Amino acid sequence: MIFVALDIGNVLVYSRFKQFLEQLSKTLNITLEEAEYFMNRTQKLHDLGHTKMADELRDHFKIRSQITITELTDNWKQVIVPDINVIHMLNDISKKRDLRVALVSNVGLEHAEQMERILKDAAFYKNCVKFFSCHVGARKPSLLYYHLFLQLHPEWQHCIYVDDLQENLDASEQFKFTTFKFCLSESLSENKKNIKELKDKILDSDTNIFAKR
Repeated sequence: MIFVALDIGNVLVYSRFKQFLEQLSKTLNITLEEAEYFMNRTQKLHDLGHTKMADELRDHFKIRSQITITELTDNWKQVIVPDINVIHMLNDISKKRDLRVALVSNVGLEHAEQMERILKDAAFYKNCVKFFSCHVGARKPSLLYYHLFLQLHPEWQHCIYVDDLQENLDASEQFKFTTFKFCLSESLSENKKNIKELKDKILDSDTNIFAKR
């Protein structure tokens, strides 16, 4: 059996915040810098599950129009755009090998729900473990996050862990994960090469089969 833990942002999906920031700036007549400050300020609490984007928009900007709140919140949900090639790659492996996937990600409640809609028909998602920061109250790269994950899912000890941020990979190595840095690219040729490397890494039985139980 192959166990792999995957980040979501820039691994399974593109995180495209520019459109949300531009819409926020235009709708509320604020600068892009002000919009970005709001998003950065909100995102940590959002990732920890302490708040939702709709509540933050309403409280921070004193927005009274529910239509405006709904439009901006819908735009926020669309920030995550799935990469169909990575999903196909994981589906392909799951059809040929006994693959277990855990999604380990800093993600808020709205995006957790969006991921469910995006991946509900994916073959690899049927027995997938979702370990999202908004559900557990801890964020990467805190050691508490990885400690909680392995406490609840000890079968993922020594698994391969894929993330786009080196700080997250460095923290996970303290828990004996086999790390692999991967980031989606806008270049189709580079993305194809990177996905092949990721697939080869996952299929490398020496580092992925959980043989230390």
